[in-house]
Amino acid sequence: MSIEKEMEGVNFNDARLSRRYVKIVRRVKMNPGISFPKMIENWSELKGLYRFFTNKKVTHKNILLPHKAKTVERCMEEDTVLFVQDTTYLNYAHHPGTMGLGLIGKEKSLIGMIVHNGYAVSGRDKKPLGLLHQKVIIRKGKVKKDREKKESKKWEEGLKESVRLLKRHKKVIQVCDREADIYFFIRKIIEVGQSFVIRCAWNRKTEDGYIFDEIRNMEIRGNTKINIGRNGKRKRRIANISIRSGRLRILPPKSIDRRGPVLETNVVIAEEQGPPSKESKIYWVLLTGEPVESNQECLRIIEYYQSRWLIEEFHKGLKSGCKIEERQLQTCQQLKKLLGMFSILCYNILLIRYEARKETTGCVVLNSIQVEYLRNKFRKEIHGRLTAKKVLYLVGRIGGFIGRKSDGEPGWLVLMRGISSLIGIEEAYRQGYMRAMKDVGKG
Repeated sequence: MSIEKEMEGVNFNDARLSRRYVKIVRRVKMNPGISFPKMIENWSELKGLYRFFTNKKVTHKNILLPHKAKTVERCMEEDTVLFVQDTTYLNYAHHPGTMGLGLIGKEKSLIGMIVHNGYAVSGRDKKPLGLLHQKVIIRKGKVKKDREKKESKKWEEGLKESVRLLKRHKKVIQVCDREADIYFFIRKIIEVGQSFVIRCAWNRKTEDGYIFDEIRNMEIRGNTKINIGRNGKRKRRIANISIRSGRLRILPPKSIDRRGPVLETNVVIAEEQGPPSKESKIYWVLLTGEPVESNQECLRIIEYYQSRWLIEEFHKGLKSGCKIEERQLQTCQQLKKLLGMFSILCYNILLIRYEARKETTGCVVLNSIQVEYLRNKFRKEIHGRLTAKKVLYLVGRIGGFIGRKSDGEPGWLVLMRGISSLIGIEEAYRQGYMRAMKDVGKG
């Protein structure tokens, strides 16, 4: 899957702008982690890049439009689509001159953008399908209760967009973390006919007491193991999990005087077993509209919830791989356009990681020239079939990944560097080939 296919049909109502955009993406994808002045040393080309992002015909919406259309096409090929919602904060405190930014924390010096994303994921095997919703929130003052309530509408806006884009799809499931445990949001999901897997945050009142009291006596369904990846100081580990499940009838909140429909939801409780450790234990209380009567059904809910990790990788790609927080543009609107472009670039790396974890062949996101280069460069290290996992490892090696047993998988930075090097090598090969063909023609 090439990044160019994700741009097919881009329309700025100006053919020159569309051609310039294609040129910019081809240049940026070669090394998205470095600054634009280092990336483009030719002043006229660099000026053209900045001029592109200042052009009013270019918008965040029309940059993402072709990718969203491709994402919808991929979704329609799936039996179940997970619409994973999450929020990330882009910090531009080190660029206070950028106009139009807002507060992202309690301190006045913390300025930037709040970005809420809705990512489509295959319910069958966690394959990334693409970005379907991206909303940028700019706070104009301190965070107050009324502002928090207004910002909480972001979940319903994401839901509304998923309904609009996937209205012909039979099975869409909203997957969210604790911040989305909102009575009105869950009620809206049920009203529009979608399902949900949302981690419970509040000990809400039920018809028989309170949630956290009720779940203690729910039926044990079985056990499973969850692979917890390394994250910062957290070490990689296998967690032994016990599973319980049941049904809840959650009452409306006090804010509406308990007036409103009772939420009838199922619940799966995944709790890590074993002695206490320095790491925080897994304890997930997952509210869901899906059946949970068997161990297999509960395992499916846990798998759906784990798909959230993909959107966290997406956010990490924007920050670590594309260095979006280090970009120095004049206005928030220009940064939004850049955000759209980088969001599409990150899709390719997510696909590489997916293929590697599925142990399938490695030609899905790398073309034949790039794969052949890897075969030649690492001839001694390749034995038998070149799997996607091996491709991921070799791309990381090109980007500086050492590959010790304790290193785990290559991170965003080395993958971006590796992909950039491969693209540069391919460009050089193609240019050399074209020159050789011209020389042959002259001869």
